[in-house]
This record gives sequence, structure tokens and C-alpha cells, in this order.
Amino acid sequence: MAKICASIAAENISGLVAQAKKAFDTGADFVEARLDFLAAEQVMEASERIDKDRSILTLRPKSQGGRFPGSEEERIKLLRRLAQKRPMLLDIELETLQRNDNLADYLELASIPILVSWHDFEKTPPNDSLADRIMEMRLYSNYIKVVTTARSIDDALRLMLLYENAIGIHPIIFAMGELGVLTRVLCTLYGAPFTYAAIEKAVAPGQLTIAQMRQLYGGIRSS
Repeated sequence: MAKICASIAAENISGLVAQAKKAFDTGADFVEARLDFLAAEQVMEASERIDKDRSILTLRPKSQGGRFPGSEEERIKLLRRLAQKRPMLLDIELETLQRNDNLADYLELASIPILVSWHDFEKTPPNDSLADRIMEMRLYSNYIKVVTTARSIDDALRLMLLYENAIGIHPIIFAMGELGVLTRVLCTLYGAPFTYAAIEKAVAPGQLTIAQMRQLYGGIRSS
């Protein structure tokens, strides 16, 4: 059965904890905790109150579509502290790793499991460009996440072709937006270890709910 990771986000710790519980109760296998929605001083406490073995911790900066309220220096320090918690995966942007050699070296030496992510919030670049991006990302981890914005059905369909050459890694490749909804369902059939869904309200454009995902996968299995 396809694995589902529920994206959760709240502006306070109790809300995040409640969402994590609801996600698991609803059938999520994992949660992506968007810690950037919290005040900076709440990040570490929040990380300790959710099941780290089933959590992807994310601290997205505003430049990458996130909401982290502090400085970049503060965010990097928090990422190092979150890494020490050894969650299932720590989501870190490719750009962040490329700009912070000390952080990248620390994560490698400490064998921290990371998910290297890259987003394009405007378009879906050509596949050869995306393939080059994937090669850059796999230098840091075997878990990579490439998310684009589909402007056409062709964008969505050709994105799935990237899985053919994603050998030796755990790729999660899909598109945002209404035209990318199909890729959120298909990605696990092409080789993604899991896909993302919402509990009730979407955290990202085009995101389906856990219930909708389960219904679709159930129909695929029975066909």
C-alpha cells in the first residue's frame, strides 16, 4: 500500500501536536511537521512533542515558500539542533546546503538522515535541467524531493519520466497546482517512497486529503 505523509502546520505547539495525532488517527504513515509556522523559540519544544521516528521536520525559509520568522543565521542554528534529534528525515533545501558548507559537512559526518528538497513555485523546467538538479541533490542524500508547478498536463506527465533514471536513490517528484494533482497520486506508483497529503486543509497548492488519497489508491488496487 502506498505510504502517505501528512503535512501539518500550526502557529502554536498544542495545535501542531493535535494535528499530528489527528493525522496518524486518520491513516497517515508519517507527518511533515512545518515548524516554520511557529515562533522560533517554540521550534525545539515542538520537535520533542511529536513522534520523531515518523516525522519529517521542516523549517522552511520565506525565500523558499516558508514562514520562518527569524534570521537565516538563527534558522541554520536550529537546523543543527533539530538534526541532533535524529528525526526520520530532516528536510533541508538544496540551496541551504550549497550556501552552508559547515552545515552540510556536519550532517554528513554525523550521518543525519536528510531529505534534500528543491521547489519551483512558478513552472516546471525542462527535464534535462531537472535531471541535472537531481544529480546535485544526490551529493547530499539518497532522499530527494523535487517539486515544480505544472502549467499543463504535459508538464505533469513528463515529470514522471524523471523516475526512470532515478536509480540508487529515493526520489519524491511531483508538481503543485491543480494540473499537478495527478502527479501526487502517481508518484508512489513510479517509485516515490511516499506522497504528501493534507488532513483537511491543504498546506500546499493542489494537495489532496489523506481520505482522498486512500480512496484513490483503493480504487487503483481494485481495478
